[in-house]
Amino acid sequence: MPVIDMIETSAIAYSPLLRHYTLEEFYQLPDPRDRSHYELIDGVVYMVPPPDPPHGDIGSRLTESLVSFLISHGRPGSVYHPREAIYINDSYLEPDMMYVSHELRARMGERRTSSDIVFEYLLKGTATYDRTTKADTYLALGVKELWLVDPDTRTIEVRHRIDSATEGQLPRWEIIRYLANEQAESRVLAGWRVSVDELFAGLE
Repeated sequence: MPVIDMIETSAIAYSPLLRHYTLEEFYQLPDPRDRSHYELIDGVVYMVPPPDPPHGDIGSRLTESLVSFLISHGRPGSVYHPREAIYINDSYLEPDMMYVSHELRARMGERRTSSDIVFEYLLKGTATYDRTTKADTYLALGVKELWLVDPDTRTIEVRHRIDSATEGQLPRWEIIRYLANEQAESRVLAGWRVSVDELFAGLE
């Protein structure tokens, strides 16, 4: 006899053809049961799976490096981790880490609508989303610099925002990939460098 699987009707509509959500409606969605979380881009819900090792180790090492740099340079801003988010209109994104300067924070007011630098640690299940949909959303939200850290290839990809001088043309990312024996560099925080070898040393 044929086996019939019954798929429970989800309380959440993932296709924009079914529904778009306001930010207020998004906040009312039930939390996933498996440590995943939801993000919202222009009213469309995206499911983001939970992180696996060495996600936490990468985050710890980058945080230590960034905070040490900020302390030595007079603390010109703040570092945030989930569940701190960037949210505006009908969009809500949780970067793995972000840096917000005091200047940007003063301009934004109460809502964190952008960030100076965003960091994403790539997972097999989210790498494509992070490199495309999420990266372009950060670009649209005015993020100046995006770090994509890939433990599989042991590379750091740093993207810098380039605004077109031609009216009507979209902003774009200039991409620099750093490999073994190299140091990834920030333009937003001039002088801050991260050794690719040291970041991934001892991680499986």
